[in-house]
Amino acid sequence: MKVLAINATSRPKQTTSQLTLKALEGAASMGAETEMVLLKDLDINFCTNCLACYQDHESEIADCTIDDDVRGVLEKIKKADGLILSSPVHSGFVTGLMTTFIERACFTMVKPTGEVLGMKGCPEPRLTDKARAVATIVSAGQIPPELRQYCDMGTPWLQEAAAMIANGSSMGDMYACAFFPHQLNDEEMTRAFLLRELTEEQFAEAFALGEKMARAIKDDEVGPYDPAAFLPEGVET
Repeated sequence: MKVLAINATSRPKQTTSQLTLKALEGAASMGAETEMVLLKDLDINFCTNCLACYQDHESEIADCTIDDDVRGVLEKIKKADGLILSSPVHSGFVTGLMTTFIERACFTMVKPTGEVLGMKGCPEPRLTDKARAVATIVSAGQIPPELRQYCDMGTPWLQEAAAMIANGSSMGDMYACAFFPHQLNDEEMTRAFLLRELTEEQFAEAFALGEKMARAIKDDEVGPYDPAAFLPEGVET
């Protein structure tokens, strides 16, 4: 059993990485082999929309005309039983590193042969060998949980992207907002990102998320990607 985390932070020792490592620790406590990939350390280029992958309906991982490190990460996803996608929140969304990676993974890991709401040509997973547990972690700056909807537009997108790419079902998501050692004054508020801290409760939540993923894998309770799970509430398939 292996759980892979793909981390799109540019600050490898800060909150996003700390929480991701804690989630992997939770998975390891259930016997999982774990690995974290830092996208910032890899050569990842922008998709050129050449559509070579889009036209390949047969391969488990479609060929790409760009020769860089993306293929190696996709091979790691194929071998994994669980996938965590983690990112800081930048301007209410995930980082450019993550969006670039997901854009490259889009039709290399999915193919346009699915059907949703009666519409053919929709994306569906290529990796049908097994279902993989997926989860997401995002770390925000200073927006509290009750205001999450105004800050975190990335998690829903990231959740479905993870499920499609890995052919899996979500075990949960985590939104880690800022906590501070004391009440910040006006001057300190302009440096709030630099003063934030993680709490023991947040570390425990990340650990529990990884533990839940590994337990579901171990107990064979992970289902394949289901597009209906990501449709807006009230929409019927």
